[in-house]
Amino acid sequence: MKFRKEVKQLRQLENLLSAADLQLLKSTIDDDLELANILIENAVGYFKLPFALTPGITINNKAYPLIPLVVEETSVVAGLCKNIIFAKSHGTFFASQEGHSFIGQIHFPNLQAPEIFEKSILDIKEELIVQANQNPCASMVKRGGGVQDITAMLITRPDTKIMGIVHVLVDTKDAMGANIINQTCEYLKPLIEASIAEKALMCILSNLNTERLTKVEILLEDLDETLAHRIEEASIVAQCDPYRAVTHNKGIMNGMDAVCLATGNDWRSLEAGMHGFAGHNGTYRGLSNWVAKGRQLKGTLVGPINVGIVGGMTGIHPMAAFSLRCLGVENSCELAYVMGAIGLIQNFAALRALVTDGISKGHMRLHLRNLLKQTDATPCEQKKVLISLKQIFSDKQYVTATDAHTILKKLRS
Repeated sequence: MKFRKEVKQLRQLENLLSAADLQLLKSTIDDDLELANILIENAVGYFKLPFALTPGITINNKAYPLIPLVVEETSVVAGLCKNIIFAKSHGTFFASQEGHSFIGQIHFPNLQAPEIFEKSILDIKEELIVQANQNPCASMVKRGGGVQDITAMLITRPDTKIMGIVHVLVDTKDAMGANIINQTCEYLKPLIEASIAEKALMCILSNLNTERLTKVEILLEDLDETLAHRIEEASIVAQCDPYRAVTHNKGIMNGMDAVCLATGNDWRSLEAGMHGFAGHNGTYRGLSNWVAKGRQLKGTLVGPINVGIVGGMTGIHPMAAFSLRCLGVENSCELAYVMGAIGLIQNFAALRALVTDGISKGHMRLHLRNLLKQTDATPCEQKKVLISLKQIFSDKQYVTATDAHTILKKLRS
């Protein structure tokens, strides 16, 4: 194994880390850190996460053969596999997308003439669109995208001053497009400043993209009527109680983030946008709604699932490209559909567990093995300890790592 830049970086850590720690870092390097050094600075190794494939799903009558997931939580993949199979036999997915643009923002925090700000932007917007599409967005225009519109709004600050915000709406086609949006706003900023005689503070894209919303629905049939009603009630709780809504939405993101990571997309942007959308009307609510009607249950998820299949890490990381091949998506819209559907299935899996046996029963079956790994039990001992741990959980409804160590100590004595 040949170390180049990474060797120098590891040597710089010799006085800060133990020999064992340095060896651990070296062991994470496959061949070299060439890819890691392209993606980030100061790369000295890899922090690996499990990669899984689950059975595919069908949305709008199109089959997506395999679902790639990158996630470390033990219950996510198990819950998805079980409920994807359930959804195939009981349900149908539908999806749609409203809008095509992403939002870039140019902020004017303290307007000198707020009364004419919006009209001033409106007067020059057509020329700004032409300039943007001929310059930073020229290649995007060739692919059928580019700047579609420019709007302006006023906000009153706590100190009663008025700020102005310009929204630049860019259709990035199949790219997430963060870089081109930022570059476009930075290009337009001095043009707008000179034209309206106001000074801008900053410009950057917004992750709360209400101009491109994905809607995914699933209709489940032939359910137990009591189960359907209880899931609807759990959904109502998440619409009324923000403390529950956050955890409700975390369950949705368990599935969406896993696909997002696997396909090389920005999961932090996805998280920020979805959680922002959950509270954008002033009260934080659950992102999904479930409505029961007899033995039918309809789930709906709406949010800014802003992802891409070209550009960024999707074109650099070989596993991201592999994941997209597994999915068989043809455009970014379809990828958003799949992510939304997986989020909805993961949500259904969590609610189904919560309103029946409780979340711990299914989760702890998998967690018990993690407790075993915290001991030095041999493979033969592990089988015996696992049986005892299952019995303790059955009796007490909870179990800890201390229980695992205690059982092993008794077994050996």
